[in-house]
Amino acid sequence: MDMSNGRRFDLIKDTVYCFVCPEAEVLSVESVPMHAGTRAVELIRNKVRLQRRAGIKTGPDAAEEVSLVTKQATFVERSALSRLFSQAANVPFSLSGQPLHEGRSLLCIEDVDYRTDYGTLDIAALQDKELRALAYIHYANLGCTCDLPWLPKVDEDYIAKSINEWWRPSWERAKENPVFAETFGTEIISRIEDIAGRIVEDMAPVIHDESTYTMIHNDLNPGNVLVKGNDEVYFIDWEEARYGSLFMDIPMRCGTLQQAEDYRRYLGFFGCDIPDQHFAKLFPIASRYLGLRFMGWNLGVWQQNEQAKSGLIKYMDMVTHPLFS
Repeated sequence: MDMSNGRRFDLIKDTVYCFVCPEAEVLSVESVPMHAGTRAVELIRNKVRLQRRAGIKTGPDAAEEVSLVTKQATFVERSALSRLFSQAANVPFSLSGQPLHEGRSLLCIEDVDYRTDYGTLDIAALQDKELRALAYIHYANLGCTCDLPWLPKVDEDYIAKSINEWWRPSWERAKENPVFAETFGTEIISRIEDIAGRIVEDMAPVIHDESTYTMIHNDLNPGNVLVKGNDEVYFIDWEEARYGSLFMDIPMRCGTLQQAEDYRRYLGFFGCDIPDQHFAKLFPIASRYLGLRFMGWNLGVWQQNEQAKSGLIKYMDMVTHPLFS
């Protein structure tokens, strides 16, 4: 066993002790690389076989096999997961061997959905639970700027970088293909370009809305919202977490007026009431920005992937026809 595998095995054992069962002995670990994602960070799924001491109660929590994910995580992600888990938020448990290291270091994380049967889910109930869980995270960290000095803040430069470095190159390449205009129409393309040209200025009210500053996930694409045990929604991959307005998250998860109202209702239940007019003003602004930011990958593969095409249409609609507009 080389040094990196040895460190991973030791961290897995410590994670089992802390979060699964302190009496369990790790018998073996079968490790399989996972898709690295857009940031090319190595992810490894570890199937861990356990031997539990005689007399330990059996049941779902006493299974002889658990699944854990290991990755080289940033300081921001490790810190965000640790804080949120301590707040009883819907995030996976995790353990770092170097919690104060400012660069990337090994993190062992609960594999949230390895037992989930996605074919038998109550989607409506889970969507409601998701909005409540997201509202709780936002409320629990509302105005906590002094507690979160390690969390980068959203500002105009960040928005400009999102547009100029992440969206625009993919957009310009897509426009070189004549089928792009034939499929989506020159009017829609022109409208999106007009919005993109002023989005940094338009986002100013959202960026500077201190009344809604909190920890935001900032990357709530469908792959980062998972179902645990068929009945709870968990948020994973906090690498892009920022300190900024909660409006930077919610349009990604509220696709209807009813969902937006349900989120606002839950936020009010926890103790943060956002006036109707204020909510209706900032939501569509953030929606336009997020639609631009997240369509980048879809722009490159929409012709080969029907799911990507559907996603691109959704993001275009967030830009041109946001809720409350």
